[in-house]
Amino acid sequence: MISPSSLKLINKARVLDPASNLLDELYTRADNPDTPSDVRATLDKALELIETREEYSRKMTYADTPGARMICEKTYATPWEQLYQDGKIGTQYTARWMSGAGEGQILQFLIRMQKAKRVLEIGMFTGYVAMSMAEALPEDGAVVTCEYEPYLVETARKWFDETPVGKKIDIRQGPALDSLDQLAAEGQTFDVVYLDADESNYTDYFKKLLDLGLLAKGGTLMMDNTLYSGFPYTQPGSMVDLFNKAVMEDGRVEQIILQIFDGVSLIRRKGE
Repeated sequence: MISPSSLKLINKARVLDPASNLLDELYTRADNPDTPSDVRATLDKALELIETREEYSRKMTYADTPGARMICEKTYATPWEQLYQDGKIGTQYTARWMSGAGEGQILQFLIRMQKAKRVLEIGMFTGYVAMSMAEALPEDGAVVTCEYEPYLVETARKWFDETPVGKKIDIRQGPALDSLDQLAAEGQTFDVVYLDADESNYTDYFKKLLDLGLLAKGGTLMMDNTLYSGFPYTQPGSMVDLFNKAVMEDGRVEQIILQIFDGVSLIRRKGE
């Protein structure tokens, strides 16, 4: 059975889909008494099919690993609005800032297929993905994750330490671009990188990962939100559209955009 928290993550994907939003709008307008009943019934069925497809896909995907499930549940139980009002966090976070249900499993697949030992995350939030990756790594594997917000760093560290694999996770607190410079100075490289941070810096993150050699040859960069609420394909020249085009034009990599969640890109660095 799908947990309530997983269902919320499934519904998140629909909220971000502009086509679904249009169907919702039409469904509301179909309340007009002049609207034929079969039109409203068809819209109702279309919306139901979208929900059913997402729910079925989740049911046919293996469940979150124990640590990732724990962090998901704790994230939904956190009083984000109160923390913001109390000045403990500088951004009005909600649990929907977590990566969608299923993205942790995709990363686990990538890690196992590539036999990855070193992985990097840019944009940790509460650590759902960092924990998912740690649980897929071999005993000698390591996760480095970057997060700016001090409260999130403190909270995630506490949650990580409650699990057997928490010791694999190294949190770098501060601006992620600075953290990338530091990791490069340390000579670190990574087999798999996950990027789910501020879209305004996507191109800068991407360039640093390649220019500084942080993404190993043959390594995979997985990026979230590359169809960002439909803007890349409805507003040519928008921020994420320009980023996607920059990746396509970079001869060092090959890219595929998956039409899942809010757009997930798999970008492989050419080489070994």
